Amino acid sequence: MQLKALITVTGLLAGIAGFAQAQEVPSYYPADYSQIIEGSRSESGLMIYSNMADNNWQPLIEGFKAKYPWINVETVDLGSGTVHSRWEAEKGSSARTADLLVSGANDRWAAYGQDGSMEDYKSPEAQHLPDFAQPYPGVNVLSADPLVITYNAALLTEEQRPTGFASLVEAATADPSAFEGKITTYDAARNSFGLAAWWSYMDKKGDAAWDGLRKIGPMIRGETSGGPMNEKIATGEYVMGIAVSGITIFPRLEQPGGEILGFAFPDDGTIMMMRGMGIPKGAANPNSAKLFVDYALSQEGQTQVGKGGLVPYREDVAEDQVRYTFQKISEQIGEENMIIAGFDQRLITEAQSFVDKWNEAIAGR
Repeated sequence: MQLKALITVTGLLAGIAGFAQAQEVPSYYPADYSQIIEGSRSESGLMIYSNMADNNWQPLIEGFKAKYPWINVETVDLGSGTVHSRWEAEKGSSARTADLLVSGANDRWAAYGQDGSMEDYKSPEAQHLPDFAQPYPGVNVLSADPLVITYNAALLTEEQRPTGFASLVEAATADPSAFEGKITTYDAARNSFGLAAWWSYMDKKGDAAWDGLRKIGPMIRGETSGGPMNEKIATGEYVMGIAVSGITIFPRLEQPGGEILGFAFPDDGTIMMMRGMGIPKGAANPNSAKLFVDYALSQEGQTQVGKGGLVPYREDVAEDQVRYTFQKISEQIGEENMIIAGFDQRLITEAQSFVDKWNEAIAGR
């Protein structure tokens, strides 16, 4: 009886090992990568906190589930700053919390780069990625997404549609009644995503941009999320938005009623948001999280990222498979016109002074 039981257990273990080895991974992955795959089988799924909607996640998660069907993936859609404040409040407690964080709160990623809050996991995909893909140990870039001008095509004629920040200032100051209270953007004082975006723009453009913001600041009504911006533009509450996340407008264009919306890459500086991704130290399901990071950074995963409306940055992603790639946008608008919103440590040291200056400029002072 004992021999029979031993044979049964041995056969079962051999079957499990064989199934793990059957998982196809690229030849450049480490020889012991099967240990991560095997380790994920005894974990309880994957919880992701992000600032991305279900439609952005769907293709990537479907592709991941096809490779690792035993891993259940749950996503929670939060504001960029809330992704981090919620995890920070929950870590160390008995609460079920995130195994993976994804957001555009680049000030928080810069802070994690200092304090080492993320698991220092280096993906085997790193050798196929550009230098900006891992700015700090354990901090990865999931996508590089443009912030665009969006507008209501029924309310603004082609001649009225600004092509950039400078042309918006010119148009709004020439005809204040058409734009008063009708412009929206991310509020840098209330939103980590907006802080990273506008800090990067102002850092690049300097005094001229601040002067422009003072002229139109009182006409702007700030928001904290891109989805509501586009809905309010579609209904006419706003006529346009500046520095609106492309991932919120691209899918919307293909939905019923999407023809009322239009967008443009700002011709005087298109902000490219580096969307951070990391595995918190002490995550309950670290192996599942590592598998997801590796898949998301792979050629296949980055293609699925693009199909979800985000912008992949791997050079080997086929452009005909996605709406945009980082390289295609660079060719279209010019590399010199791309303003990279990365993970600068000054986002921490200069945040308060920037917000104070922002609030003054929005008030027209």
